Amino acid sequence: MWKRIISVIGATLAVCIAVPATAGAASEYDDIINKVSTKTLIHHIDNYSGKTCGSPDDDYAKKWLFAFKQKRYYQGDPKDHQAAVESLERAMSSPKGAYAIVYEQNNKHNDTSNPYFIKVFWTEDGKDDYTYRFYKNHQISGIYLTKKEGDRSKLYVATVASPKLILGGGNGSNCAPEYLWGYKHSQAFVSDMNISVGSNKKLFTSTFPVNYPSGYAGPKFPDNRSAIGWWPDSSQYDDFTDKITVKKLINYINYHKKFCAPSDYSNSWFTAFKYPNIPDNHKYHKSYMASLERAMATGAYAVAYEQTTVNGKTVNPYFITVFWSENRNDFHIKFYGDAPYRIATITHKWGSSAKLYGMIAGSTGPLWGRGGCEVEFLQGNYLNGYIPTARFNESYIPLSGGNNMKIFTSTFDVEYPDGYKGKPIPGDRRNIKYLALGDSFSSGEGDTDKNPATGRKYYRQWTDVKEDKAKGAPREKCHVSTRSYPYKLANWMGLGSGPSAAWASVACSGATVYDMNWDNSGGYEGQDSPLGRLHGYDNKGVLQKMALNEMIPGRVKQIEFVKKYQPKVITLTAGGNDVDFGGKLFSCVPFPNTCTWAKIEWRNKLKSDIVNQFDRLKTLYEELRKASGNKAKIYVFGYPQFVNGAPDAPCFGRGLLFLDAREREMITNSVTYLNNTIKQAAKAAGVKYVDIENAFGDHWLCGNGDRHVNPLLLNEMIVSRIPDLRLPWVEFQESFHPNAKGHADIARAFRKELGGVNPADYKICKNDATTCPDNSATKDNIPAPPYFNVANEQEDIKFTYYKLSNGTATKVQEKYIEIKTSRRPYKPWKKVYVKIYSEPRDLGEIEADKNGEINGSVALPEDLPAGYHTLVVSGEAPDGKKQELYQTILIKGPNPEDIDENGTPDKLQPCGAFAQAANKDEDLDGIDDACDPEVTDPILYTARNGKSSLGEDEDRIYLFRNTRAANLTGVTNDYVDKSKNQNNTDALVGHTLSEETRGLAFNKLVVMKEADGDIKKGTPIILAKDVSEKCYALKPEDHLSPALKPGVKDYKLRGLIKLNTLPKGVSCEE
Repeated sequence: MWKRIISVIGATLAVCIAVPATAGAASEYDDIINKVSTKTLIHHIDNYSGKTCGSPDDDYAKKWLFAFKQKRYYQGDPKDHQAAVESLERAMSSPKGAYAIVYEQNNKHNDTSNPYFIKVFWTEDGKDDYTYRFYKNHQISGIYLTKKEGDRSKLYVATVASPKLILGGGNGSNCAPEYLWGYKHSQAFVSDMNISVGSNKKLFTSTFPVNYPSGYAGPKFPDNRSAIGWWPDSSQYDDFTDKITVKKLINYINYHKKFCAPSDYSNSWFTAFKYPNIPDNHKYHKSYMASLERAMATGAYAVAYEQTTVNGKTVNPYFITVFWSENRNDFHIKFYGDAPYRIATITHKWGSSAKLYGMIAGSTGPLWGRGGCEVEFLQGNYLNGYIPTARFNESYIPLSGGNNMKIFTSTFDVEYPDGYKGKPIPGDRRNIKYLALGDSFSSGEGDTDKNPATGRKYYRQWTDVKEDKAKGAPREKCHVSTRSYPYKLANWMGLGSGPSAAWASVACSGATVYDMNWDNSGGYEGQDSPLGRLHGYDNKGVLQKMALNEMIPGRVKQIEFVKKYQPKVITLTAGGNDVDFGGKLFSCVPFPNTCTWAKIEWRNKLKSDIVNQFDRLKTLYEELRKASGNKAKIYVFGYPQFVNGAPDAPCFGRGLLFLDAREREMITNSVTYLNNTIKQAAKAAGVKYVDIENAFGDHWLCGNGDRHVNPLLLNEMIVSRIPDLRLPWVEFQESFHPNAKGHADIARAFRKELGGVNPADYKICKNDATTCPDNSATKDNIPAPPYFNVANEQEDIKFTYYKLSNGTATKVQEKYIEIKTSRRPYKPWKKVYVKIYSEPRDLGEIEADKNGEINGSVALPEDLPAGYHTLVVSGEAPDGKKQELYQTILIKGPNPEDIDENGTPDKLQPCGAFAQAANKDEDLDGIDDACDPEVTDPILYTARNGKSSLGEDEDRIYLFRNTRAANLTGVTNDYVDKSKNQNNTDALVGHTLSEETRGLAFNKLVVMKEADGDIKKGTPIILAKDVSEKCYALKPEDHLSPALKPGVKDYKLRGLIKLNTLPKGVSCEE
């Protein structure tokens, strides 16, 4: 028999409660558990206020605990949610804890549905204070929870439900259930856990104690633990990143009949913001840029692409938006919504109310009716000025107020969904697998071509900058080319490109071992000795931290990048600048007499200079290994032979001026000896030496093949004196360096050296170690070419390159040469002696100070010939050995119009000062062949996109005829417009006219070598690309008729016709 007692459940409901009576009695409660419990947690609501979430098979039986741990829309402190998770986990794992899951969702297919999903109840240590019991009274039956009288244990509750259904976020919120509120901020009642038969609530699982009626033969309370340990192996956002990011920043505008041809700003977006033509009402620009740089140093930023083109028409011409915060703890990126309306947004972290700064850039011509297509800063959100919302949509919905912004790169923290297996937001630098270090032969110095997509050289952003102290911009000429061999190696290794790349190059033109090692790293102020490029800049610390984050070379020591990013592969070139190889070359090439360094009496000095690099190189390689945590595989490259050393090699008139046979002999033997020294140091340090000495083959200077290395390129000093005759885009330091083809040669040589094995997998050592030092490799047994085996070897002298002075001096005007040393001291209070060569001249003596440093001056003889000379300071080093420091310097004549003192004004010399002309121009480009960096077949035509500075339309392509080549083109009497350039020799043949040819970007020009249908031999064909990179061919109308002056009789505008197919043998590809 059962005893029946009256009790109160909840507030006022009176029922009969089953209590144990006589053993063996029948139970009338056996079917209650089946009626108040559920084996599934189906998440499905349709048409609830027009919103639908889930599906009939969306079961959270294994996922409810995972959902509890999600908090994307939680409005409270994230720490409170984390505390709730930890509290529940303690309840689930402790023998004193208990928990229960109550399912509430009820789908009625309309607004009367119950959208709440589940409630989670738990106690951490009060399990014995609670008991589940059964009740039944006439038509009402179920289960309820009781609590001991006077017990103080805590009962917690949390609600897990769909943010979209509960919070009403529309398309901007998620259907997937997650933690919305609860724990210490929600009061739990035992009555909330009571479940009646036939009610909406169902019990999914419970570990609370149960008082079963006597004789009970029904199912036990559900104890489903399948959610413990479950974790997703994917997320609904795994394909999302591809939909909200872009790989390039292409500016293309067709906006109310205003056009801008496609131009790529991926590698120059910062420059566009930094150097605009600022209107007066944007006085805040300087402070905003300083703030952005601080954010790039210690905060976070994102670059977004917003331009929108629909059916060929630009509906949103704004181009780039940059967002930033100087404190990276203020904002992060979060993902929201369900496909196809998912979004990512830059939003505040908990507790932050900071301002998210922003600026936009675009083409001022189409937007403001002034200027051209060049992209520049437009405005920022100073005083709440307009910038777009920092939200990135996968679907563009113009009428809903959405935007079409995509992320190009970002350093904001990202809250990725649990289980996320998609790509990271571009800009994450934490997975650097390969780091390229080194000097100009690794940076890509010498890649002088212009990228048709940008109109600029291929040098990377921040590596081709002239100093502008007013804008806080130091001179930065590291010249990292995107066509240098490290880029080709990274492509081979499959490491990606752009902001998503898992590699970087921080090589820098002019870098010495000192710029790469640990020596004085804390006090380093950048390259460009003696003071460094950042000396005198108040924001030096910001610029250096920014450099480490953005992979900007030349501001911090290269080893600092190794220490921070711990790459698995390192490549580098080092040593060439430490022996001042460039200075030696520039002292030899321009002058007809054999230079000092090629004379036999200087051979031992040269030998000493080279062999003394051994210890410094060995130490550098060892320091790099230690900085990488002894994990990096280090590949040390030698240097390629870049000039033909054969005595009868044809050199004069090929941009080499007076590089004679003895000088070329000195160069080739010095390269070999330097490579032998590098190889020996690498062997001693246990790293891999890569032999690229013969990488160029016959494509070196004075060779028979097309050149894969630059000859002498005239410097800006000469350029400024011969306007419109020189190539204004070349720089002196680019001379004698590989071009893009040369870097391809180096990459191929490296791959061949490794037998095609990926550098990350190649076995440097037999025991799979990353280094294997060889103690037998010493400085004393470095193989020397026979060239250096000369008689009468001098005493042991340490002969070393050092920047003693500023490198130039002008006779008469400057009566003294100032000489300073610091890192290479002499014996204190001892005299040092100063000489200058070619012909040796004593300049005087200076006494070293108490630290052994030199800070003095010597008289400059007025009769010293103008030209390059070698300054040598001799004295006793602290160890008692003789030490000679040298530097190649330029002595100029007092007349600024004739600095080489040859009696002919420099501006009248075809190749400028110190250079003898060949007096011929085989390629008809207006440059004397003696100083022409590239002597090609005769140039008959040229083409390019228009320049707004010349009054041209940047969205059109213009074709010109070289009037110097009239004998070859057969066209005479061309009209040449000299209104903007008196030295112009190009006649306008025609330009694109039709709407279908607007917006095309010039790719290259070819002159047909044979006829193809109605296209005659000799016809210039222009190749161009549209915004989608499709290649088109353009043929000029009536190109063999002379160009006429606009306005004269018979003048008409001639166009360029777009062909249906590409002519035979013609392609946009190289």
